[in-house]
Amino acid sequence: MSSLGYFYIACGVLVLDRVSKALVSLFYHRGSMIFFRTGFFSLRYVENSGGAFGILPRKSALFALVTFVSVGLIAYLLFFSNVNQFVIKLGLALLLGGSCGNLIDRLAYGAVVDFIQFGSFPIFNLADVAIVSGTGLIVFGLVGGSEAIGR
Repeated sequence: MSSLGYFYIACGVLVLDRVSKALVSLFYHRGSMIFFRTGFFSLRYVENSGGAFGILPRKSALFALVTFVSVGLIAYLLFFSNVNQFVIKLGLALLLGGSCGNLIDRLAYGAVVDFIQFGSFPIFNLADVAIVSGTGLIVFGLVGGSEAIGR
């Protein structure tokens, strides 16, 4: 896949994240339960001014700075380095799109909009899904997983 393809993946993740957060922010206020709730799954609007799982609350500026630097490093690795494994580059594209989505929230609102909840697991968003998935793919590729799938 060309660099442009990975760019499109990162942009797709960013667009899905921004649209989902915009819809949640438009129709619901902080803390409200959203249109359905089952015993295991619910949608709830929250703003996270901290890091993953709410660590270091009210440190959004710190996380924005770290994310900004990380986005630069991820973009370099994805578009300018000699990394050529498909699985790792796909992971970097997902990581880039998700990181940009959460960075925009931190810069614009001072907190990240989260809205997906499974059971008692911390509430998260689509950018978080992309970040975790991308990180998993990178680890998979680094331990030789990409060779196992013929790439």
